[in-house]
Amino acid sequence: MIERAAKKRANRVRANGFTMVELLVSLGILGLTAAMLLAGLSTVRSVAERGQKQIATGESIVTAQTLIRDRIENIVAATRFDTLTPIVDLRGSQNILSFFAPAALADQPNSVARYRLLRTAPGDLVLYSVSDLSDSVNAYLPGQAGWTPTILLTGVATLELAYFGIAPPDNQPRWRSQWIQRQQPPELIRIRLTFQPGDKRQWPDMIVRPGSTVNSACAIDEFSDRCSEER
Repeated sequence: MIERAAKKRANRVRANGFTMVELLVSLGILGLTAAMLLAGLSTVRSVAERGQKQIATGESIVTAQTLIRDRIENIVAATRFDTLTPIVDLRGSQNILSFFAPAALADQPNSVARYRLLRTAPGDLVLYSVSDLSDSVNAYLPGQAGWTPTILLTGVATLELAYFGIAPPDNQPRWRSQWIQRQQPPELIRIRLTFQPGDKRQWPDMIVRPGSTVNSACAIDEFSDRCSEER
């Protein structure tokens, strides 16, 4: 009778609850599920952070190209008359581009500023600027002392500039490695750069057409708006 009563109590316990083994198995399943959820959340967070970093990097390239394009498209073809023949005040080599363009809004009321686009030794792509009205900076001397730097990109390995247009000695329309002492700006300016090894950023070839292509060796006829004779 006592044994039968014990069996009935055991059956009631199994019917109304969990055995110790079942409880341990359930806890193990719950722990495994929680670990999988945490791993999934960590992966999602990692992917999101990587995506945000890529977006931020892409935006920096877009911002840099937008600023450069805005300045070059609005080049002011200022003329220098202190040379044997009048030339446009623009100097371009494979590594440095120096030109005049409207001043940034932050630099107003200055209407025109001189700019230099170059890569620094640490690997920064920098657009330097100085007011055309500044008396403390000689814009024709090497170096950027007194210029205001705007760092566009960091981690730049190489910068290559090229200029398309007609120029001596062949007077043929083609790409050139420099544009110095010319009577008009180049028709196109190409900007190429690469990043340091391991940097996955990509800079698409950038080709910009200067908005001003005035021939500084011409006198403009007030009636026809065309070059009538050499200065």
